[in-house]
Amino acid sequence: MKRTIPIVLLFSFLGLSACEKTGGRPDATPEEVLGVVEYDGNWYEAGDTIFGFKDYVYLIVGDQDSPLLLGVPHDGTATGNPEIPETGTTGRDLYTLPFTIAIADLFTEDTGKQPWIMVNTIHRKRVDPNTYPDEAPGRYTHPDAMATYESYHELLLLARTTLAEAQEGGKGALYVDMHGHAHRYHNGHTEPYVSVTTGNTLHDNFICQTEVGYGLSNYSLEQPDSYLDGLADSSSIAYLADRHPAVPFSSLIRGQQSFGGLLEAEAVTAVPGPAIPMLDRNVTLFGGTTAKPARRPYFNGGYCTRKYGTIKTGSTTGFDDNVIAIQLETPGINVRNNATIRQRSSHQFKRAIINYLNAWLGYNFPNSAYPY
Repeated sequence: MKRTIPIVLLFSFLGLSACEKTGGRPDATPEEVLGVVEYDGNWYEAGDTIFGFKDYVYLIVGDQDSPLLLGVPHDGTATGNPEIPETGTTGRDLYTLPFTIAIADLFTEDTGKQPWIMVNTIHRKRVDPNTYPDEAPGRYTHPDAMATYESYHELLLLARTTLAEAQEGGKGALYVDMHGHAHRYHNGHTEPYVSVTTGNTLHDNFICQTEVGYGLSNYSLEQPDSYLDGLADSSSIAYLADRHPAVPFSSLIRGQQSFGGLLEAEAVTAVPGPAIPMLDRNVTLFGGTTAKPARRPYFNGGYCTRKYGTIKTGSTTGFDDNVIAIQLETPGINVRNNATIRQRSSHQFKRAIINYLNAWLGYNFPNSAYPY
């Protein structure tokens, strides 16, 4: 069954079944005749929505040659019917869905390519798609919980497989798992940040940083470039290191053209990046003791980032292709918290995504600036 999510105004429902697409040009490919992707006996066009188990998860279909897949696993609020029991304690990643939709809208306007978007509507305390598979059966003993978890990954894999097939022998694609964090400075300490909407300098206890995760350990991001350069195969962007062998891997992680560096170019504080290349330790900012200061908080990437990227080594490995993955953990105060903030921040992140695709995967997409 395919329908259009009412809240997603960007995506129009095309509503054509396979039997309605048998006409067209005599030289049309099967994909052009039937649709972009097939699921459960039905073909779907770009802009259609594929619903998973009980409509608890859904996939918005992108263009077949779109190089962007966005995941929103943690902004759900639903409890399920019957109610799925809570098995976790972590709160919702507030407003990551409207933030992601805004980025997708802008990306489509600039590139003409509609991104794929994977969404979980169940609260993460009940079903967290980032749960590792070996932990899922013990955690999700309610049948609807396990069915929702499996359905999310079935549709996410469908999207990624479609991207990979379209990009085989081509430039490649990017999967971004969209998250939100609420990291704070120690003991009520505040630090200044520049408001994305007014340009004024404000102070807050929340840490205004976007954390770019590649599946690398926090320890590794405390180390010098010489150490980091040997970890390419352990990252969710391992394919980029293979594609650009002359570029030190550390530059892909914290150089000017890294994703963090491209966010910095849009006035977004990012970790790791040129301004904060390492996870520093500071007793005033992050706690701990004078002898052993605590480390800057940072989320390095969950199961989805590891599984659906190109990691080659470790307990969870990705795919041997050209679809890389990054996890973005964004702060609320300057990225997600309200529509006014998102209207501005979505342009910043859209620009970083397009610049990243152009710089490292060889695209030449136009990239509009914010309409001041």
